[in-house]
Amino acid sequence: MKPISLLLVAALNFFCLASARAATRPRYGGTLQMEARGVLTSLDTQSSDSYADRQALRDRVVSAVCDRLVTLDNAGNPHASLASAWRSEREARSWYFTLLSGVLLHSGSVLAPQLVVTALSGANPNWHIRMQDGEMLIQSDLAVTNMLAQLAQTRNAVCIRGDSGQWIGTGPFFMADFQPGKSIQLRAFNDCWRGRPFLDRIDIEMGKSLSEQASDVELGRTNVVEADPTQPKVQSTAVVSASAPDELLALVFSTSRPAAQDEKLREAIAKSIDRSAIFQVLLRRQGEPSASLLPEWISGYAHLFNGAQDLAAARQLHAELTSTAPLSLAYDASDAIAKLIAERIAVNAREAGIILQTYGEVLAARAPNADLKLVRIRIDSPDPALALARVGEILTLPSLQKIANGQSIENLYLAEREALKDYTIIPIAHLSEAFSLVPNLHDWSISSWGSLRFDDLWIEAAP
Repeated sequence: MKPISLLLVAALNFFCLASARAATRPRYGGTLQMEARGVLTSLDTQSSDSYADRQALRDRVVSAVCDRLVTLDNAGNPHASLASAWRSEREARSWYFTLLSGVLLHSGSVLAPQLVVTALSGANPNWHIRMQDGEMLIQSDLAVTNMLAQLAQTRNAVCIRGDSGQWIGTGPFFMADFQPGKSIQLRAFNDCWRGRPFLDRIDIEMGKSLSEQASDVELGRTNVVEADPTQPKVQSTAVVSASAPDELLALVFSTSRPAAQDEKLREAIAKSIDRSAIFQVLLRRQGEPSASLLPEWISGYAHLFNGAQDLAAARQLHAELTSTAPLSLAYDASDAIAKLIAERIAVNAREAGIILQTYGEVLAARAPNADLKLVRIRIDSPDPALALARVGEILTLPSLQKIANGQSIENLYLAEREALKDYTIIPIAHLSEAFSLVPNLHDWSISSWGSLRFDDLWIEAAP
C-alpha cells in the first residue's frame, strides 16, 4: 500500500503544480473595464491644464494607442520603441535616430518616416527635424542632453488624426469608439509591431466619482478603479497599486484680481498653512507635505523649502495690510480631497485673520473670477528638468518653461526658488496616483510617475 500512497501523493502534487502554473499563465481575451474621474470632451494630444485626472486619462489613452520613439522603464532608463537605435553629435545639439521599418498604423498603411517627422515637428517647433541618409535627424540650437526623456513623454507620441477625429497610431490598441465626456472603447490591434496584446478590449467610463468607482468595484461592475489612498481598500480582496507622489497640490493666485495683488497677503496665507496637519489628518500620511513644486524623489532638494506653519508671522503680515476683504478660493468640485484641503486652508487662514470663501468649480462651467485656486498638476516625467518645465507650462511661468534642456540640479533649485519667491504659487503637498484592482487581473504595473502598460495586462478566466 505504501508505494500506491506515494504515487497518489505525487500525482496530487503534480496536479496542484499544474493548476498553479495554469492560473498564472497569461491568456488572450477578455475586456478590461476601467473607470476614471477624468473627462475628455475632445481628442487633443497637446493639452496643459490644472486638472490632474484629465491629464492622466489623456496620457494613458494616448500611450495605449500611439507609440513613441523611446520608452522609459520603471527605473527611468530609456528603451527602444519606434526608434531602434540613436546617437548624438555636436554636444547633444544633433540627434540621429534609426526608425523601425514596416510598422503598421491602425489604418492598415505603413508608418512613413515623414509622418514621424511631421508629428514631432508639430509638438516641438524649436527643433529642426528631417530625414537624412536613412536616419531621422533632430537638431536644436541648444544642447538637449535629456532628448531621450523628452521623446518618452506622451506629448511626443506619434499620433495621426483620423477622418472622424480619432487618434490613429501604431500602439497595441486602436480607438473603436469615443463618446465625448462619457466613454472610450479601445480594441486590440492584431497587427501591432510588438505583438498582439492579451486583452481584447478596454472599456473606460469617464466622469465617475471616487465613491461611484468604489461602489462599482464592490458590486463587480468593473475591474479597475481609481482609489483614494487616504481611505481603506474598497474590498478585502482588492489589490492596491500606487505611484510615487507625482501630483502637485498647490494654491495659485490670480494676480489680475485686485484682492490677490498684495504680496504681503499672499505671504500671510502661505505662512498660515499647516501642511503637517493636512498630511497627518486629511491625507492620512499618504504622499508627502511639501513647499516645493517637485517631489523629493525627483529633485532631491524639496526638503530645502521651508513649509512650516508660522502663525505669528502670518498675523503680523495681516496686520500690515490696507485691505482685509474676503478672498474666494476655488477647487475642483469633483475632487473630494481638494474640497477637504481647501476648507482646512480656509480654517488656517482664519487663524491669521484672513477670510477665504471656498467653493467648488465645475469643469464644464469654470468660474474665472476666483482670487485663488487649489490645483492638482500631474508630473509626467522622472527627469527633474522636464518635470519642472511641465509645471511651468501649466502654471504659465516662462522662466520654468525654458529650462527643459538638462539644467543642473543646482540651477533647477535656484529657478524654482525664484518662481516661488513672490507667493503667487504656494505648494501644499504631493499626492500619489492609486488604483484598486480585482484579484484576477494580472501583470499590472505603474511607474513612479504614473505611467501604465495596458498591453501587458491579462485577465484570468473564471473557475
